[in-house]
Amino acid sequence: MLQQADSKLLAPPPPIGVRRHALFLDLDGTLVDFAAHPEQVIASEELRLLLANLSREMNGAIALITGRTIASADAVLNGALIHVAGIHGAERRVLGAPSVNASISAALEHARALIANGALQVDVEDKGLALAFHYRRKPEFADATRRAAAEIAHRHGLSVLEGKMVVELTLGQQTKADAVRDFMAAPPFADREPIAVGDDITDEDAFGAVAALGGQSVLVGAPRETIARFRLADTQSVFDWLKSGLAS
Repeated sequence: MLQQADSKLLAPPPPIGVRRHALFLDLDGTLVDFAAHPEQVIASEELRLLLANLSREMNGAIALITGRTIASADAVLNGALIHVAGIHGAERRVLGAPSVNASISAALEHARALIANGALQVDVEDKGLALAFHYRRKPEFADATRRAAAEIAHRHGLSVLEGKMVVELTLGQQTKADAVRDFMAAPPFADREPIAVGDDITDEDAFGAVAALGGQSVLVGAPRETIARFRLADTQSVFDWLKSGLAS
């Protein structure tokens, strides 16, 4: 069983080996800072160029695994990375355009009804294969959002996934761990040592999968309970660490 570490004591990760490692990166809170709404998040041209160059040096063995849809992630990074898993692994670049699930569609209508009558006062993001209730702009509605999400999930047979200032309803079929394992089973990731980097609770799934494959994980941000073995303080620290990989 994986043991949780005291992340206050975690050291920065060792340098990236572009010929040895495979990288799995979260987006929001890891590569880019959070904004009040996901659509307001902006990646610098310097970051986009760094990711594209690093992908080239690593022969493509770098993937984005995010809670966003692939289309949303591409909008932020301008398609800098070829390999992307969206909606916590439910959507993959190789799978093409996402389909709209009937349960998600019904849940979206339910959420809109709750918003209309004032019972739910948050930003609702329709991801096609998932729904996200963002309460970052109204943190006082955190508990009410969780209750509403639980009610909607129960009625429509969905799973609840909590993140930073967000509650998501998903089909419950895929996690970031599934995405890591699937990527690692095929070139250009196979036969490399995986490193997962993320800031959120949902990234712990990826951390566990990477550990089982003999790799390492990096927590980003403030100390918390984690199974990661390394930590970086913020998105700038992640950028600097990734940039150092180009010099290795």
